[in-house]
Amino acid sequence: MPDAYTQSLLLYAYQASARGLTRHLRENGHPAIRPKHGAVFANIDREGTRATVLAERAGMGKAAMGELIGELERLGYVARQRDPQDRRAKIVLPTATALDVTGLVHDFNRRLEAHYRELLGAQAYAELRAALNLIAPEHGGMQPRIE
Repeated sequence: MPDAYTQSLLLYAYQASARGLTRHLRENGHPAIRPKHGAVFANIDREGTRATVLAERAGMGKAAMGELIGELERLGYVARQRDPQDRRAKIVLPTATALDVTGLVHDFNRRLEAHYRELLGAQAYAELRAALNLIAPEHGGMQPRIE
């Protein structure tokens, strides 16, 4: 097989980390959490966030976000309540269980970063992060223009 495209390697690296995180969450009492739920966990504010804002932050449609919120609500990770700023609207609040997940995710990610640093060495690790920051538009990188 020829060398994989860079975007494929990035995907494979993400998939490996997602499998590890899912395993870590399962081992720590959260077997129902899947990578797709990260769209909510990564974008929700502790004091609550409107579903439309969650969808926008995650770069996904409102209906798909609504499905994720509904699933996480049934599982006890989020709750919906009236928005104190606008009583007609609702906000999505993380529960204590969701905050536990967030802590586990941060712990896993800190340990994964340390693993990458050890695996690559300090210089290669710094170069990898610098390169990824250049190509990640959400972090100031350029949107690719391929013509």
